[in-house]
Amino acid sequence: MITLDLPTFLIGSLLLLAVLTYLVRRWERGVALLAAAVTGGLGLWIWRANLDEPLRQLGFLPVTVDLKGVIQQFGLVLQLQASIQPVVALSLLLAAGAFLLAARVSQGRSFVPFSLGLLVGYLVLSLTVVAPLPPVLMAPLFLVALSAGGIFILQAGRLTATAGPLRTLIPPVLAFPLFLLAAWYIEQIPLNPQDFGPILAGGRLMALGLLLVLAPVPLHGAQPATAQTAPPVVTALLTLLYQLAVLDLLHRTVNAYPFVVDATPLYLWLLGAGVITAAWGGVAAAGATHPGRLWGYAALHDWGLILMALALPGNRGWPLVIFLFTLRAVSLLTGAAGLSQMEEEAGTIALPGLQGVGSRLPWNTAAFLLGVLGLAGFPLSAGFTGHWAALQSVAENDWRLAAVALIASAGVVFGAVRLVRVFFGPLVNRSLPAEQPVSAWTAILALIITASLAVSPQLLEGPVNRILIAFGR
Repeated sequence: MITLDLPTFLIGSLLLLAVLTYLVRRWERGVALLAAAVTGGLGLWIWRANLDEPLRQLGFLPVTVDLKGVIQQFGLVLQLQASIQPVVALSLLLAAGAFLLAARVSQGRSFVPFSLGLLVGYLVLSLTVVAPLPPVLMAPLFLVALSAGGIFILQAGRLTATAGPLRTLIPPVLAFPLFLLAAWYIEQIPLNPQDFGPILAGGRLMALGLLLVLAPVPLHGAQPATAQTAPPVVTALLTLLYQLAVLDLLHRTVNAYPFVVDATPLYLWLLGAGVITAAWGGVAAAGATHPGRLWGYAALHDWGLILMALALPGNRGWPLVIFLFTLRAVSLLTGAAGLSQMEEEAGTIALPGLQGVGSRLPWNTAAFLLGVLGLAGFPLSAGFTGHWAALQSVAENDWRLAAVALIASAGVVFGAVRLVRVFFGPLVNRSLPAEQPVSAWTAILALIITASLAVSPQLLEGPVNRILIAFGR
């Protein structure tokens, strides 16, 4: 019987799968389905794993996995801990959803193997418990490397503008020196415990660094610019993986270094950044004429509301953040499912190429529009319940801020309604084929999932509570 620690098994399996899928990348659909099956299976397995019974045998294979096993390499110690177990599982499940969509519409031959490699990087970031510097202080350096790798995946072999993907580097590059300086100040604290100067300086530097990696306005440029040029499924996956990582970083930082909150107005900064981000996302979406940019600005508006929820006092913030992020993932992937098929058939995601597309691809057009509206919290969309709960919580502290976010969401709805008139107007591209059954049923399934969460948001109660327990909330 062979015994493997979980990090070795997980990382080794994904790297082996990445090599295999790269060698047979010519068969894109089969490669994407295989990757979806493996990542989805691993994600569900880790989600359901009981760390109190760490030894688990892999079916009929003579292999036992130690869930609490440790790997030590290059000065790093990796281990699965209860607090990051949901983050690891959710990262794998997000990848599985994206790979399933890529099995329907090509996102570039390199998408699956390179995304698996990037996923390994995010898992290493989550699993790291010991590093040359404390893991939370090293995290921005990991994010710089992962963002740099994501640039090539976002290009997907297209000869398009690189401005959007390159902008993803800006927030972590700006944040890492602040965390490095904060590490120096933290090292000075034990030398003179009566001196509060290092505590204040280290806390302020880390708070500012956290604000930078969260990429609010005016560091938001990567989201809409990338959504305009990159393949939709790639955009959705990389956006969600990065934002899940930074939310986890924020949670671990405030737990490991409480003085970051005590010595700084971090929550006030988050609230201000969230209001500005949500407001600008709505205003820009109202004026957007490119479907990709509208989708990107809608996602920016939704991200602003998550930042506002992070700033809620007491224990009300994190349940809402987790709920909103889960609904955000559903809305982003639903929008990506529709937009990717529209791009595949029309050869573009810009107007006037998509004018009248609704008459030929009605279900995929509906999936894209409902995904956008979900990011604005429109009724009968996945995001409605989360947005309404968040706005109510914000209004209890200051109704004016909730009103700003609500008016901004109306801007996203206005932009979507304007596109409805274009999509279901006169058809420009007469060669646009009719919707195929497989494509239609995939869009219908996405719409059913979205509508189910809109009507029965309690379906997410179990997963959200599971994450809260792991987070110690």
